Amino acid sequence: MRFNKKIAATVSALAMTTGLLAMSGAATTASAADGCSTNVVTGTARSATGSKGQLFELRYNGSGNNTCAWGRVTNGAPGMHVWVDRSRDGGRTWEPQLGWREIAGGTSVHTEAWRDPNGSVMRACGDSGYNTVITCTGWF
Repeated sequence: MRFNKKIAATVSALAMTTGLLAMSGAATTASAADGCSTNVVTGTARSATGSKGQLFELRYNGSGNNTCAWGRVTNGAPGMHVWVDRSRDGGRTWEPQLGWREIAGGTSVHTEAWRDPNGSVMRACGDSGYNTVITCTGWF
């Protein structure tokens, strides 16, 4: 009987973990901006310099209800990361690490574009590699 309870607990934990992973993947995919492109840039909303001289930028295109934003790191090195955070309450809470990317080669990489609906704010964040200081732009 004790053996069956352990198996049941393990199966339950695995099912919950699998479900959470599936939900987080679905949420990330569903949140990506349909029809947004990083090919057309209206401007750079915010920027910040990282601990090793890399530049993190929150870039955008469009205006009003049709704004899309993405993060970009330049002057970087392989192993550095960039992502976008989105908040619907002015930055008190946020959806973290949307479009997380790592520089695999070269000196720059950008996330995909994310819909920036009215009432939300976004920022670009990144680091110099795993377990290093995180740098974020201001909210925009």
